[in-house]
Amino acid sequence: MKRLRQLLTTAVIAVMCTVQSSAAKLVEEPLKGGSDSLVFVYVHGFGGVKESPKFCENLQEFLLEEKVSSEVVNYEWDSVKVDPLHVGASWIKSQKMAHAEAPRFRSEVLEKLERDKRSYVIVAFSVGSRVALQSLESTKSELKGLRGVYFLGSAMTKDTTLKNRKALPKGMKITNYHSPIRDMVHRMAFNFMSETPPGGQVGSDDGKVFENYPVSCAHAHKRVGFATDYSGLAEAIAFLELYEQGVTISGSTKMNWNVPVVKGEMWWNKLRTLSLRNGTVELEQHLMRPGYYRAVSIEKNGKRKRIARGDNLHAILQELGVEDAPALLACGGPNAR
Repeated sequence: MKRLRQLLTTAVIAVMCTVQSSAAKLVEEPLKGGSDSLVFVYVHGFGGVKESPKFCENLQEFLLEEKVSSEVVNYEWDSVKVDPLHVGASWIKSQKMAHAEAPRFRSEVLEKLERDKRSYVIVAFSVGSRVALQSLESTKSELKGLRGVYFLGSAMTKDTTLKNRKALPKGMKITNYHSPIRDMVHRMAFNFMSETPPGGQVGSDDGKVFENYPVSCAHAHKRVGFATDYSGLAEAIAFLELYEQGVTISGSTKMNWNVPVVKGEMWWNKLRTLSLRNGTVELEQHLMRPGYYRAVSIEKNGKRKRIARGDNLHAILQELGVEDAPALLACGGPNAR
């Protein structure tokens, strides 16, 4: 069992967001969170250079509030701004630029983190998943510091896969959060460009490489209405990855009654499926209240029952008896869509 640490020190969040296609270069000064702190690397999607993605803002806010010493790296790259009159041409160009960006991302980010012997997580949104996947594809040896890979609304066809899996540490899969209901960009624009639907909508075919989890996120950020985009997953991903590193955030669960619940595809994001001694348990995040979580047991007959709830995912995991990283890492996701 890895040592669990209660982090009570002041958070030091270093935001490195200066990697651009015109002059790709990471800030030269060392990361400030300490050599043992976790680095979150975010690769934004379609729409040109993104200097301050909402995902990074949400992640920084959470880490600061919880006084967690980690770094957030926003990888800026020119992903092409959308031309409403030439959407098809813009889309094709963005794919080409994503592939062209991959070598630079690998050398300026992944290789640097490996040289510095850092632990890091890659989170790639939309067409940014192409940058991440191509970087992994071209890596010839295991990335020893890589702790997790997350694709959010991946803008790649569902049959796209990682043929060269040498970069992934043993047993690791790419977590693919896909939105079959609310992602209108994929449902309309992507499907107009391709006969094969995107993995970010229906899930990816290759269960050996991907763990598919359905969420209810919109593709674009909405400041009004009820459509919530993938940036709402920032806190949940941080909770999961920190726990796997042996870092816990103090908190407690809320009073719970073991009541039957429905799947709730419209209002709940499926985060992780745990295979525990007492059976299968699903960790879920509420769409409209991203800081609210529940654990749902799934019986063999398909019946679902809420067994824990609260605003601290670590407290829920501890209540379930998941007290170490191996137990969390050993869980399996629902690859069948």
